[in-house]
Amino acid sequence: MGRRGVNRIPSGLRPPDAERGYPVKIVVFTDGKPPAAAALRFAAALCTRLSAEMSVLTARSGTHAMESPPPLGVVLPRDQWSTLPAGIRILTAALEVLADVGFLELPPAIKIREAPSGYLFVASTSADQKVPFFEHYGNLIDVLNEEVAEHRYDLAVLASPPRERARRFLGGDTARRLALNLHTSLLVVREGDLDSRFLVCADGSPSARRLFPLLKQVLPAIRGPVDVMFVQRPGTPKEVMDVGNQCVERARAWLDVCGKPGELLRPEGKRPEKVIIDEAGDRSVVVMGATLRHDLHHRMKGSLPLQVLSETESTMLLVKLPPEADLDFFKEPMTC
Repeated sequence: MGRRGVNRIPSGLRPPDAERGYPVKIVVFTDGKPPAAAALRFAAALCTRLSAEMSVLTARSGTHAMESPPPLGVVLPRDQWSTLPAGIRILTAALEVLADVGFLELPPAIKIREAPSGYLFVASTSADQKVPFFEHYGNLIDVLNEEVAEHRYDLAVLASPPRERARRFLGGDTARRLALNLHTSLLVVREGDLDSRFLVCADGSPSARRLFPLLKQVLPAIRGPVDVMFVQRPGTPKEVMDVGNQCVERARAWLDVCGKPGELLRPEGKRPEKVIIDEAGDRSVVVMGATLRHDLHHRMKGSLPLQVLSETESTMLLVKLPPEADLDFFKEPMTC
């Protein structure tokens, strides 16, 4: 099967499992713009606290033939980086951001080599863990999905403004397109970091239940409170309310066992997305499970997570896992 065929098989993603025997794998997208530095810093903190693996990626429209290739297989001292093609300069800027926060040691030189659909170079952390920096040619969503399928990333990280601010930029709302089409979980970095309050929104639905395995993987990195919220919509059938209440009560009990302080919130509101956005403010990390439905209704109107993602100023973790990951996470005994 060719690399372009991977978009047809998102169900091949592995469900997170704290006892699975391998680290969380994270890919960070950078376009070289100032907000991308926040995504790099967030990912670096997450990788440090979880001992996770990280790769850095930039996507360039067009093909190799549209710009001069970088010098391959030769040692390039730092004073020559500014002369490299635009895509490689984006990656060296990301390298410098990661070195500034102490995640990487800034190397005196890099060596670029050719990779499928682009180029790459490698840097090292202080613990000698290798971090690849990829430049790929092609559409961002296709590129990321190909990388997810090949390297099995658990989480993609990027910075993207809310919809109203995204309209000021060419290309529109990148985060929404990725939320609909990306084949792995997505962390959209805005305001809020790993030391901020986490707001876990759940309602007992399958997509909401699927967020907890990945949250379990991320939990050791979280330093602030973890609140759990179920928005009570007036007129909701009692059986639906009971399922939602049971879900958040068990989630809160599990977090207590894990030693993560926080509250159980059950506000009422006709517009759950507004309740969540108001509660989150602009310094939280909102955690929601994404629907796997990509039908016309959800693309035109948007699911609740998409509505929150479009408007919130807070960072948002959107967990996307395949149906086989929809297990009874809260089976006894509860473990962290």
